[in-house]
Amino acid sequence: MENEHPADNQSFWQQFFGPNFGYILELYEAYREDPESVSEETRVLFTEHGDPNAAISLGLETTSSGATGQTNLSSIAPQRIAQAIDYARNIRMYGHLAATTDPIHPAQAVAQLEAATYRLHEADLTRIPATVVWPDAPADVRTASQAIDRLKAAYTGRHGYEFNQVVNPEERAWLEQKVERGEIFKPLFVDEQKKLLRQLAQAELFEKFLHRQYVGQKRFSVEGLDALVPMVDTLAFEALDAGTDKVIIAMSHRGRLNVLAHVLKKPYENIFSEIHSGHDEAGADEMATFHQGWAGDVKYHMGWRRAVQKADGSAAQFILPSNPSHLEVVDPVAEGIARAAQDDRTHKGAPVHDVRAALPIVVHGDAAFAGEGVVAETFNFSLVEGYHTGGTVHIIANNHVGFTADPDQGRSTRYASDPAKGYEVPVVHVSADDPEACLAAVRFAFLYRETFHKDFLIDLIGYRRWGHNEMDDPMNTQPVLYREIGLHKTVKTLYGQALMDAGVVTAAEIGEMEAAINDELKAAQQKSADMHPPALVTDFSYPQVEVPAVSADELREINAALLVTPADFTVYPKLKKILDRRTNAIDGGDIEWAHAEALAFATILQEGTPIRLTGQDSERGTFGQRHLVLHDVNDGRKYTPLQHLPQAEASFEVHNSPLSETSLIGFEYGYNVEAKNTLVLWEAQFGDFVNVAQPMIDQFIAAGYARWGEASGLVLLLPHGYEGQAAEHSSGRVERFLQLAANNNFMVANVTTSAQYFHLLRLQAARLGDNARPLILMTPKSLLRSPHASSKSEDLVAGQFEPVLHQVAGANPDKVTRLVLSSGKVGVDLTTELANREGNFDWLAAARVEQLYPFPSERVQEIVAQYQNLEEVVWLQEEPQNSGGWCFVEPRLRSILPEKVSLQYIGRFASASPAEGSADVHNAEQARIIDGALTQHTL
Repeated sequence: MENEHPADNQSFWQQFFGPNFGYILELYEAYREDPESVSEETRVLFTEHGDPNAAISLGLETTSSGATGQTNLSSIAPQRIAQAIDYARNIRMYGHLAATTDPIHPAQAVAQLEAATYRLHEADLTRIPATVVWPDAPADVRTASQAIDRLKAAYTGRHGYEFNQVVNPEERAWLEQKVERGEIFKPLFVDEQKKLLRQLAQAELFEKFLHRQYVGQKRFSVEGLDALVPMVDTLAFEALDAGTDKVIIAMSHRGRLNVLAHVLKKPYENIFSEIHSGHDEAGADEMATFHQGWAGDVKYHMGWRRAVQKADGSAAQFILPSNPSHLEVVDPVAEGIARAAQDDRTHKGAPVHDVRAALPIVVHGDAAFAGEGVVAETFNFSLVEGYHTGGTVHIIANNHVGFTADPDQGRSTRYASDPAKGYEVPVVHVSADDPEACLAAVRFAFLYRETFHKDFLIDLIGYRRWGHNEMDDPMNTQPVLYREIGLHKTVKTLYGQALMDAGVVTAAEIGEMEAAINDELKAAQQKSADMHPPALVTDFSYPQVEVPAVSADELREINAALLVTPADFTVYPKLKKILDRRTNAIDGGDIEWAHAEALAFATILQEGTPIRLTGQDSERGTFGQRHLVLHDVNDGRKYTPLQHLPQAEASFEVHNSPLSETSLIGFEYGYNVEAKNTLVLWEAQFGDFVNVAQPMIDQFIAAGYARWGEASGLVLLLPHGYEGQAAEHSSGRVERFLQLAANNNFMVANVTTSAQYFHLLRLQAARLGDNARPLILMTPKSLLRSPHASSKSEDLVAGQFEPVLHQVAGANPDKVTRLVLSSGKVGVDLTTELANREGNFDWLAAARVEQLYPFPSERVQEIVAQYQNLEEVVWLQEEPQNSGGWCFVEPRLRSILPEKVSLQYIGRFASASPAEGSADVHNAEQARIIDGALTQHTL
């Protein structure tokens, strides 16, 4: 039926441009006069999609009939109509270039927005009739000239819109109609205008107060982007009014103190005390907490949580996560916090995800947004299962200067916001000097997020009144810009004058408001005089817990349940044989690594602890060992046995992650910080790849507890072991974690049996909560299916995690003169080779250090004491001497060994590369170090 869906027809015809469209119009006129005069294909086209004149921009229909007061289109050259359509389309596309969105740099003339570019005159546009086809269409648009004027008013005004990258027709039409119908700007009521003015005054006077009272102190002022504060506040309360329970606000240091004070409502006196603490010598109490392990952080890195109440009386929360100076690395952390707040993990199966439960707001810097790769990694989460949060509102705090670099030194794009276009994110540019337009932008962003559950970006364009920090002189590098900024009135002044001109407030009222704000600041400063920032953590001891035992019957029932699939589900035959081998494993069979892992997960779920496992290829396992998600060979359906476990009392989820590390570890860290009682595990494809995420490890995993009091029980699973696969597939870089280890900040382990892995996972689950610590676990590759690493069910039932695995050597321990200590696969290699060699080795004992940190000194001492005639302890490792555990364990071993016992190193030589590139060289080196350990008196 012709024109049954006019909006769809309009979109169809808009794909034709210029002369091509003119030709379409000519064919349509011929078709109207005589359908048989055009081809059958053309007739079908017009029958299905109707009148192509409907494609004239702004949802306009040209009127081809000779209506009263209008011109018949047949009298207008098709080329003119096509040019008018191009003109209208380009206003939508390029209007942002002429919009008043930069308070410092005026908009330039844009050729695409001039009629002369299209060889059009006003007379041409006036002769082309047009009508708006929206519901409640405005009656004042009757010609293309009026339509062009309306488009220019919409697209070259107080907002600059970029929607061309949004390819979904429904979303694009929604965005354009909101703009073109004039629905973005809704006049503020008088009380709203007064509130906005007060918020701007609070933001400005707070910064000026700090500038006067704390001279020379860094604060990374918001001045020049003051509107950011009411924007974030408005957006947060919009979310609360929509029923959201948590609003997560991620930002680095620019304007952070102001947001803390005026959105998170961190008391002024707390902030002042943190600033003032840099002026006095530390007291005895502060030094004591420092020696215990508390480090704290500068005032513009600390996080805060604010309890708020929604309109219905229910509790809600604003969260500002702590962050380091590594710009943008907090972005994925905030997304993880939001996802954790959105997931209901209290029932078996997959978590129930409600995107309305939490809203993430991420404030970026303009230079960092374009320059930091973690930004793109985080955007990539936006529509990925397991990571999306139902839409994030992004705001670029754009002050034109990155540290001291001009924009053309920091990016290759016109706008800082341009990288977001690759993810089809709508962009709105707005001037920080137009606070009402700023609030309109955030309301528009939130409405889009609520409608489509997708990301939205606001480019807040302002300036930076001071240098990179308040001790920096920007005139050195941007003299022209900063002369202009020095003369530029503040947004509070500009908006206050506008409200006075409108009769909303008087100068006296503004003066009274400012005096009240300054009085509040002075009173808070007086309170802060005797305050000192407290240590958020004083107990750094490693959590001691009791892990409940698991019976053989429980394991048998769980094992049977894990092997059940639906009757109509067909497992890949080769995989089914592998799984079938697990059927009787509890009754005397071998339990391999992945089997022990599945049993551990099942028992943890049975005890009510939710589990989230993510990583590159983690559903199957990088080495084809895990198979937590099964695929039907006939139709590809997925089935996850752990989500159907009858005994489960909590949710289970496993996701193959995007191919990134920095953002992934940040996301899972944030998830676990918010969901403290969930066992969250991230697995690297190979352990080597974790080094891409070094900032997350250094700043969050290792230091988050000591800096910010953030407890995390995140588990990093890092495949590690030397099998001749060269530099990139050997080392999980255990030495880097050991170098970061202090104050019981995490556990580093390299276990060698499936039972040990089983018990360690259960131990970590028991340690979750407010005092949890991360677990860094070097996981195996070749040992995954090795009988030397497999265990029996009694090892799972009767045992517990052992920091050191050791059995007294031989019948007479007094004959032992060498004790070989190792960690990880090389210890298994040693045991295997020893069993294959002929000869008498009663002089040799071996033990595997399964827990490297906290270093089990007492247990090692107990083992050493069992060998009265011990002459030497050898540390055996397969990593190079400057890697692995040697540099960490050497001083610890020397401090506990008896004087008569020497300490020797056997392993690879120091190397700049973590492993050999040649498999032949690897084999020779591996043989050399094992032989050295088994050769008596080798030094």
